[in-house]
Amino acid sequence: MMDEQIISFLSTKMAVEDVDDSAIAVKVKGTIYAPVEKSIGEIKEYFSHTRYTPLFNEENEQHVVQFGIYRKPDAKPKYWLNIILFLATILSTILAGSLNSGGNPFENISDLLLGVPFSLSIMSILTCHELGHYFISRREGMITTLPFFIPVPFHFLGTFGAVIRMKSIVPSRKALLNVGMSGPIAGFLVALPISIIGIYLSEIGAAPETEGVLRLGDSLLFWIIAQLIHPSIPAGYDLYLHPVAFAGWLGLFVTSMNLIPIGQLDGGHVTFSLFLRKRRYLYLPIFGALIALGLLWFGWYFWLLIALFIARRDPVIQDSLTPLSRRERLYAIIPLVVLILTFVPQPFVI
Repeated sequence: MMDEQIISFLSTKMAVEDVDDSAIAVKVKGTIYAPVEKSIGEIKEYFSHTRYTPLFNEENEQHVVQFGIYRKPDAKPKYWLNIILFLATILSTILAGSLNSGGNPFENISDLLLGVPFSLSIMSILTCHELGHYFISRREGMITTLPFFIPVPFHFLGTFGAVIRMKSIVPSRKALLNVGMSGPIAGFLVALPISIIGIYLSEIGAAPETEGVLRLGDSLLFWIIAQLIHPSIPAGYDLYLHPVAFAGWLGLFVTSMNLIPIGQLDGGHVTFSLFLRKRRYLYLPIFGALIALGLLWFGWYFWLLIALFIARRDPVIQDSLTPLSRRERLYAIIPLVVLILTFVPQPFVI
């Protein structure tokens, strides 16, 4: 698929040292002329008038411009599935909220109203999280699906969250950083006031004396809020969370889970934007930490299996040569702080 005209153009923007031609793509290796960011912009502009898409990376201390014909995403998405799943998740979270509040909607349909505060709260958090990804992706020029919500009927959570799909190549490390941290920060900013309101509405009552009662572990932030609103809980008493508080707790917990810096998780996108493939050096201590945390909550072992699976894939970035600015690297501290504040070592205690 060699195109001599393209190679000739690239020779004006870089010192070409080698050309690797294959049926899938062409790799042009060498040194891109400084200023590199300006040269990359000019190469992108040139390729915008061709049928090829260029990728910029580094191999063995050489710049590599790889170009090929990559599958174009569907320009006419179908939104009916997103709408159906969204409505189904509203219903499943209302059902879960009603059952958690002591209602029985199967016998009394009006008991569904008991589940509305939980459903409204958790759906607000999840929706803002995913729309944070969606709008920032669109701003960065990417093609992204609307959120696909995951309803789980007859479960005490009512949902397993939501996902979006990035259907185009990530343009730059900056774009990956912005997209990766936008969702957790948006969800966090909604979960925080919901948690405060929910804890304010929560009541203090006698602690259950029987064993086998499910208790929720505290993140640092949730514990601080509870201490500020209910500073003195007598011995033998406990704080019974209002459904809105439970939704806030769950939203903060989901935020922390997404910020674990591995694979295709939001935290994984942030760390890849910072370190590229060198982020693999973080995997061993992360896996070791998850194994240790499994002694507190068995669910971490399940999360470890997921981590092993998703850690195998790296995001595809069109321009991985242009580094993050100092300001952008400082921005990456924000999701780290959010992770520290929202992480729950032992989420569920029986």
